[in-house]
Amino acid sequence: MPSKDASADQRLPAAALAFVLWGGWAVLANQSVGIAQAVLAGALQGTASAVITLIMAALATRLYHRFHHPLIKVLAPPCLIVSVTSSLLYLIHSLGQTPNLWLTIIPPSSLALAFCLYLTLRLAKQTRDSVAHSEPNHE
Repeated sequence: MPSKDASADQRLPAAALAFVLWGGWAVLANQSVGIAQAVLAGALQGTASAVITLIMAALATRLYHRFHHPLIKVLAPPCLIVSVTSSLLYLIHSLGQTPNLWLTIIPPSSLALAFCLYLTLRLAKQTRDSVAHSEPNHE
C-alpha cells in the first residue's frame, strides 16, 4: 500500500542527519565548559532534533489543513510547532544543565521555523494549483 506522504521513506535519513548535525552543533557550542557537558548537550539536542524531524512535516501538514484563512494556514503551523519544540528544547536543556543553552537551541529552532514555513507555503501553492486545475476553462 503506498504511503500517504511521499517523503515517508526520507524521514529516517533526515532524522539521522538532524541527530548528527544538531547534536554535533551542541557539542561544539558547549565544548568550552568540558567534554562531559558538551557530549550530554549533544546527545540531548541530537535526540530531540531527530524526533522533531520525524514528526514536523506531518504535524505541519495536519495543522495546515485545520485552519481556514489562507494567511493563518501558512503562518500558524510554523509558529505553533516552533514555539512548542523550542519550549521543549529549553526545558530539556535546562534539566540537562546545558551551559550555553541559547547558543545550543537558537540555530536549530531558526532552521525549523524556516523549514516549516517552506512546507506550509508549498502546501498553499499545491492548494492553489489544484483549485486552478479543477476549475472549468471558460474560453
